[in-house]
Amino acid sequence: MLGAMATMTPFEADVRLAVYRHFLDHGAAPTPDDLAAEFAVAPMEIDAVLRHLQQIHDAVVMIPGGRYLWMAEPFSALPTSYRAVAVDGRTWYGNCAWDALAVLSVAGTDGTVMSTCPATGRAIGVEVRTGTVTPTDGVAHFAVTASEWWRSIGFT
Repeated sequence: MLGAMATMTPFEADVRLAVYRHFLDHGAAPTPDDLAAEFAVAPMEIDAVLRHLQQIHDAVVMIPGGRYLWMAEPFSALPTSYRAVAVDGRTWYGNCAWDALAVLSVAGTDGTVMSTCPATGRAIGVEVRTGTVTPTDGVAHFAVTASEWWRSIGFT
């Protein structure tokens, strides 16, 4: 969110960037201990940063009741039904079809978003080439309007 950037400290911005770099490089979320080691700080400091980023709705969401990342939009730290596969084989998970498409954009790569049709169980793949989704006969359905996503981001 644009307003969130103004409330972030430089250290929080550095941690946030490290989270995204880790997702891009490893296809998975860093642990708080990974981040603490990277920044040579106590894990409790990282925990506080991640909680604050979540509080200001900066696209970072913690596993409810835990200290580990659940998502850093558009990336999911947990496997989901929406997998973004780059042409070079790197793989990430998105929280929904929209996020999985955004993952490829953030990674700056061509690739395929793979999922299954909830109604039929049929495999679905949407290709992205040079920043454009190739034509398809599929439809993405969002049960909640975008303006309501943060009310319960885990549901949407």
